[in-house]
Parts: sequence; structure tokens; C-alpha cells
Amino acid sequence: MELFWRYSTESQLWKESKEYTVAENTDELLPYIEINKHIYYQTLDENPWGGCFSDRGWMAMRKLTEEERIKIVKSFYGVDGLRFTAARLPMGNNDFSDTHKSYDEHEDDYNMEYFSLRSDEKYLIPYIKTALNINPDIKFFATPWSPPSWMKYNHNIHGIGEDNRIIFEPDILRSYAKYFARYIKEYERQGIRVDAVTPQNEPTMNTEYASCIWTGGQLNIFIRDYLYPEIHREGIDVQIWLGTFTDSDASLVIPALEDEKTAEIVSGVCFQWWGAPLATAIRKGYGKRLIQSETKCGDGKNNWKYAEEQFDCFKEFFEAGVQSYYIRNMVLDEKGANTAENPWYQNAPVTVDSRTDEVTYTPFYYLIKHFSHYIKPHAKRVRLEGLYSDALAFENPEGEILVLMKNGDKTDKKLSLILDNERANLILKPHSINTVIVN
Repeated sequence: MELFWRYSTESQLWKESKEYTVAENTDELLPYIEINKHIYYQTLDENPWGGCFSDRGWMAMRKLTEEERIKIVKSFYGVDGLRFTAARLPMGNNDFSDTHKSYDEHEDDYNMEYFSLRSDEKYLIPYIKTALNINPDIKFFATPWSPPSWMKYNHNIHGIGEDNRIIFEPDILRSYAKYFARYIKEYERQGIRVDAVTPQNEPTMNTEYASCIWTGGQLNIFIRDYLYPEIHREGIDVQIWLGTFTDSDASLVIPALEDEKTAEIVSGVCFQWWGAPLATAIRKGYGKRLIQSETKCGDGKNNWKYAEEQFDCFKEFFEAGVQSYYIRNMVLDEKGANTAENPWYQNAPVTVDSRTDEVTYTPFYYLIKHFSHYIKPHAKRVRLEGLYSDALAFENPEGEILVLMKNGDKTDKKLSLILDNERANLILKPHSINTVIVN
């Protein structure tokens, strides 16, 4: 058995190790991981790894030179970096926009005569185009955090009350469907092809940043009777995904999946945060493609503890059956504040200090790299057996096996890795993330 082993700890990031021994048997009773490559679960998508673009990511980089910005974006979309090939776009606004906004704030503009991407031209579009210059084949999906303010009862992009809802009336819904269609077409004119859309980010969240409440029944009706017909009428080739869902409230999902017509329209379901239990149920009950659309955002500290917690998030969602995985903001400044009046400070793989322009690749960056740099498109998650639970395994299309392991303890962890009756004994460093490739 030959291994290639990469590990990271808080003080040693992205290091190679050869400290293992190979033996058919061992006298020492160790926790073990046995790879059963004959049993596999989901197959990952053609574009399984992505990140979410936002205005504030480009704002954090705006004082850097063009060369420095390209280097950062290449660390995500280049072959030597995270090897992302997918991305999530905010449609009009999100909690890391430059301000609360939409593409059409003209009251009662039902035909979208005043629709404009002007608000994206300063930060968001240059950010996206920089990534496309590195990888022109990025697959994009887009999500609104809120409709235009005049389409909501509270006349606000954000809100924390029961009136933070879309006005659920035919004229508004028809107009909002036109908003989606215009967005896709206008982005296409910018050279940015949107491959999929979802109707709403986190439809149960009332927040001080961009948000809007929907019921599952409303999502079903909007997709079936307004969004899909408008996109079809305009001849737009785009997938419609259901979501994104931040919890496991089945009432948000079941109406669309139980509706025969809508179920045919919806080609995927997006889950994030606490949505893994519902994702598991949807995979078993409906067989839909599952997308993890936004990993947990953290607390702005960007420390090693967060990287270890993210390993648990990756593991939870892959065990739920997701076929692609998107992180939240790729780049933020050192604070990571969102648009809320009382900001929520969030983490990012790369930070740029607004005072010194120092660029930091945080522990989270390397946690992601342990997965995305090595696990390839169409990899299969394979079964692990044994007594060590902090692990996942995948088989790449050419047959190599990858085992991802975390040691969250303060001491070394001795364990055995077994494949086809061959055994390698390893010692995982304290508080470490490990990727082992078995050939």
C-alpha cells in the first residue's frame, strides 16, 4: 500500500507527511478505518466545488494591485488552488452587498422597464469577470435574498417582522418572474451565463440584512405558475433549483416535490446550515440532486477552531448525500461585517486587512483545500467501516481512494487504514486535518 499524505494543523498548514508504516498485521490494537470501495453512495457533480461572490469580497481587494487581486482569485479558481469550477451569485442583493439594493426600485414597474445591473458594475461584475478570465467554464447559479422593496409588504429589502414577505398577488408574481428573466438575459450580455436559479435564500429568515419570508406552498406556486412559464416563454435555458433551505422544515419542500408538475421542473434542491437532516430525507424519498449551497459562516475570528468545525459540516452534508458544495464569502476584510445595522461578523478563506492590505489565507482556506484540491468531478463517496468516525472517503474516477480525517483531540491519534487486506498504521497529529491518497 502506497500513501500520499497531506496534513494541516494550526501551526503547520498544508504539509506532506511520510510517517506511516505498512504491515499485513499488527499486534497493537488500534482504532481502524477500513475502506469498502465496493459500496458507494452519491456521485459528485461535474462541478462539485464552488464559492459565493459578493460585493464586499471585491471591496476588500479594491486597494490591492490588479496582480494581487488576480492571485487571490486564482487561489480559488486556479488548478494550484482550491480548483473551484462553480459559483453562487447574489441576485440583486445579499447580506454582503455594498448596500441594501435591487435591480429595480421603481415603484410598480411591473414590466421591468427600469431594470438595470448598474448596482453590480462597480464591484460584483469585475469580481466575477476576473474569475472567468482564470476559468471561463465556471458554472453559476443565482439566488435572490429579497425581491425589490416595492414587491414586499414592508417596502424594504430587509426586515424582522411578519410583513417581511412578498406581496403574493398575481401582478407582483408575474413581475418578479420577469425580474428573474431579465437578470439572466442581462448577465448573459455581460458574458456571464447563469446556469441555474433558486427562488429565495433561506425563506424562513427574518433579518436585518436582505431577506424575505415564503411558505412552501408559495414557493411551489411561484415556480410552477410564474417563474417557469416566464423563463420558458423567453426561451431561456436555465435550471430551476428549489431552495435555499437553512433548516429542516419539510413544509417548505414537500409542496413542490409532491406537485407532479413542479417536481418535473425542479432539477435540484439546495440546503445549508441546519438542512442536512431534511436533505437526507429528500434523497431517500425523492431522489433529487442535492446541493449544499452555503457553508456555516462563523464568527469573524477565522481561527483553527472554525476550520475543525467546518470539517464536521463537510462531513455532515456529504453523508446526507449532497453532490456539490459551496462555501460562503471567499474574500472579506479583517472584520467580515455584513450589511445589518448590528453587523454579523463572518469568516472567509482569504482576508485582506483594510488598514495594511495584508492578505491572509486562513485555516479555513486549507480545510477546503484538503477536500476540493484532491476530490475530483464525478468522484464517488465510498463506505468506511471501523471504529474511527471522524473520516470520509471518496474514489476518484481513475480509481484513487482519498480518505479525509480529523483528529480533534489534544493528543496524537494512532489508527490503522485498511484497504484490500493491506494495512497502514498512521499517527494523526493533535488537532489536525488530514487527506490521505491511497494508490
